[in-house]
Amino acid sequence: MQIVQAQVVSTIYPLAEGQLLPISAGDTLRVYYAFRYKMPEKAGVKIWASFYYYTLLGVFEREERAQTKETIILDQALEWKDYEGEIDIVNNDATPDIYGLILELPDYDEEYKIEDCLEVSAPPGIMEMVGPLLVLGLMAGMVSMMAPMAEEGFA
Repeated sequence: MQIVQAQVVSTIYPLAEGQLLPISAGDTLRVYYAFRYKMPEKAGVKIWASFYYYTLLGVFEREERAQTKETIILDQALEWKDYEGEIDIVNNDATPDIYGLILELPDYDEEYKIEDCLEVSAPPGIMEMVGPLLVLGLMAGMVSMMAPMAEEGFA
């Protein structure tokens, strides 16, 4: 199994360990993957994609708020066959941190992961949203104060 690339909004990025791809709250990360398989008959196969990290004690943890579980259908293949697919992970407010990305075929003990490749940023705070509105309000107030003065000058 291999992670080929990832897409955020409309831009496609390569993913590599230690090269951080910034992800914001609400962003969808589309992960393109590929693997080879053999199947005696057509079957549904579970695939999981998750952001992950290691705790201070070194325990592997998946970020549940940034995890997708799907089932893909693989055709019968008596000889090795290539499969390419994509899976979306919605970043539903994962805790701001640096994460790895893991793709798993849990029924087949197959996984592929890339360490420290995603940087999740914090959602904007109330002050970050109020600041620009405050500036606009002040500008509108100044314009409304200056309008009567401009009218007096033209009378």
